[in-house]
Amino acid sequence: MIKHLTIAATALAVVAGPASALSCSATHPVAAYNAVANAEESFVILHGEFDFDVKKVPDVNAPPVEARIPTQFTGKLLTGDGFTDDVEVAVTLALSCVGPWCARVSPKTDYLAYVLQTEEELIFSVDPCYAFAFSNPADEYIEAIEQCAAGGDCEPK
Repeated sequence: MIKHLTIAATALAVVAGPASALSCSATHPVAAYNAVANAEESFVILHGEFDFDVKKVPDVNAPPVEARIPTQFTGKLLTGDGFTDDVEVAVTLALSCVGPWCARVSPKTDYLAYVLQTEEELIFSVDPCYAFAFSNPADEYIEAIEQCAAGGDCEPK
């Protein structure tokens, strides 16, 4: 549901016409945490790097509606005790476009990622506003998310 709301909000942001710029509200990592915590779907929160073949990322000049790219994630899984569990797992990277604006993710870059967990796979959906993808997150954001997971204060600051 969150994925669909994010895509719908992004689509509404560009309804003014093709000459308008994409208008995204900055998403705070704690706000993203609260959104996935209240979602009907199941999410895992990962902190680490995705490794994938960049040649599979679509050309910016010919954007598809969505590109699905197999990746290998290496890093930490958020538990109630923080980012404590080492994980190495396959994740499908789903990059979406709204009009001419397309999401991009860089391999071997540190990400705080909110990843949908289905029965079949893990899906890291990234829209052009990067609502659930935070590259090179500051330590204060990591600590804030860990505090949320431990049941502490979970208000964006």
